[in-house]
Amino acid sequence: MKLRIIGLALSLSLVLTACGGEGDGGGRASFLGRAAGISEEETLLTVDGRAVPGWRYLYWLAAACDQLAEEYRAAGKELDWQAGTEQGTPAQWALRQALADTALYATVENWAERYGCALTESDRQQLETDWEEQAGDGEEAALAELRNRGLDRERAQELAGVGLLYAQLCVLAAGDGRAAAEPEALEALAGEAGYVTVDRILIPAGDGAADRAAEAFAALNGASDTAAVFAELSAAGADPAGARTLLPGDGTLDPELEQAALALEEGQCSGILETAEGYSILRRLPTDTAAVETAFLDRRLQDAAAAADIRTGEDYASLDPAAFYQALEALRQAGA
Repeated sequence: MKLRIIGLALSLSLVLTACGGEGDGGGRASFLGRAAGISEEETLLTVDGRAVPGWRYLYWLAAACDQLAEEYRAAGKELDWQAGTEQGTPAQWALRQALADTALYATVENWAERYGCALTESDRQQLETDWEEQAGDGEEAALAELRNRGLDRERAQELAGVGLLYAQLCVLAAGDGRAAAEPEALEALAGEAGYVTVDRILIPAGDGAADRAAEAFAALNGASDTAAVFAELSAAGADPAGARTLLPGDGTLDPELEQAALALEEGQCSGILETAEGYSILRRLPTDTAAVETAFLDRRLQDAAAAADIRTGEDYASLDPAAFYQALEALRQAGA
């Protein structure tokens, strides 16, 4: 299962794409708090001591409810919030998912403080540039979608800022060592997850391609230094990517090539593999653990969020996802 944080930067990008901008920041959004009947600005819960305002949790609760509604709609079923499932009732799942997302974002912020990460002037300029680009696509429609999500410009940029802090943590994990993992831990994760580092010789489909592939394969079989010959043929081939580290199912290679790569031993070459792209010969290399540093950081953040000291109050205990979502949808439809 992919760690949810892997989609962090993407999800924040989608927030920006959907929301556009108000130019001057505007006032507070009101759909979320009005639907829940609680304050959006006051602290709803804390995550390892970090105060989380109501709107943040309600934003994720609305997203979880939207996801459930869409899944049931696609299946042609009516959403029964109290129906029993393997994951509990839909209402219980929505509460848990929203809490997990809220805790994850707060944990990123806590870690950013721990490792000395902060938004730079360049980061802030990037946020402004993103707003300007999105607002240019149609401010009125963007603002309507923004209200539906319970966000205004300031709040959307706050969430996007967490994504930029996460990017800084990724740099630290691969850079100066402050957030880096031990090599043994990276190797263990790479093996557990099934990461494979592979290089490829690609001869594009076309006249004479099969003969050229056969010549390359023969050169490899007759080489005293297979690694050197493979590297030379790979560099002269049509795949400019060079060696790459893939996770099964990530789409880095065609499924046929991926399966062939997984079957190879370290240092071993495949036979000639034909796909629509042409003819490929693969060689499995020692796993590049640097390529899994971000995945390892994701796991550490995910584990930290799951183990976080989360303290909630009476307003949180009073939340009813079904009633909240019904009220939220009514406000969305009324555009009030």
